[in-house]
Amino acid sequence: MRNRYTLLALSLALAGPLAGCSPQAACTTPICLRAHWPLNEAAGATSVADVVANPILNTGTPKPGAVAAWPSMTGPMAVSGQMAGGLYFPGNGATWVEVPSTPDLNLGYGSLYLEAHVAPVQCGAGAYYPILDKWGGSNGYTFYLEGTGPGQVRAALRLGGSTFTSTQSFTANFTPPSGGTWTQVAVKVDGASGVFYVNGSPAGTFTAPGGSTTNTLPLWIGALHTPPSGMGHCEIGLDEVKMGTVNPIYSGQ
Repeated sequence: MRNRYTLLALSLALAGPLAGCSPQAACTTPICLRAHWPLNEAAGATSVADVVANPILNTGTPKPGAVAAWPSMTGPMAVSGQMAGGLYFPGNGATWVEVPSTPDLNLGYGSLYLEAHVAPVQCGAGAYYPILDKWGGSNGYTFYLEGTGPGQVRAALRLGGSTFTSTQSFTANFTPPSGGTWTQVAVKVDGASGVFYVNGSPAGTFTAPGGSTTNTLPLWIGALHTPPSGMGHCEIGLDEVKMGTVNPIYSGQ
């Protein structure tokens, strides 16, 4: 009898510290997010939060200094975003958010999803606007905008050695810290099928290459490691930056 009670007491003692431990919830949505940066940080913030623990938080650091208040250019600037706050990346690409490389961020060529709300400044044709970048030349990915004419831009994806662009242009008229049009842009790669989205609607398709995106570069938000050839940098406001993979259950849909 004593042994029985001893085992019961031991079981109850163990149940306390273990009760809060549970396996990570399985993804049940068409897109399985690896990271989501709301970019709601206020001036003075020295870290940029990721709200998806999958399995770790991919916390970023504003560069070259803390999040700044308008009109300082010592770091990304806190501005009004599409949803609460956003960050504005001014200058010549010298402000950004840096996220250390993790397996979470090395997305496969055949299963990739990138999304952001963007507010580009009007710079005209020949300009590029950085969203996020983990491109090492022969592998990796870059999501950005490119100017197509006065007050117009389109989404672009650099994947390995290939570059693809959306067929739909949209407004570039942001005037920081609060004025202008915010647009939701996204790109999904599911196997060899690639599609751009603007405000949730399809905006062009492409045939994606095979290969691996794995590299050790940090992910940058608001700047590019290597700018597109022949293009000049332009300023952009960013909000609700997300990245993830296609849920195999929904693949091909």
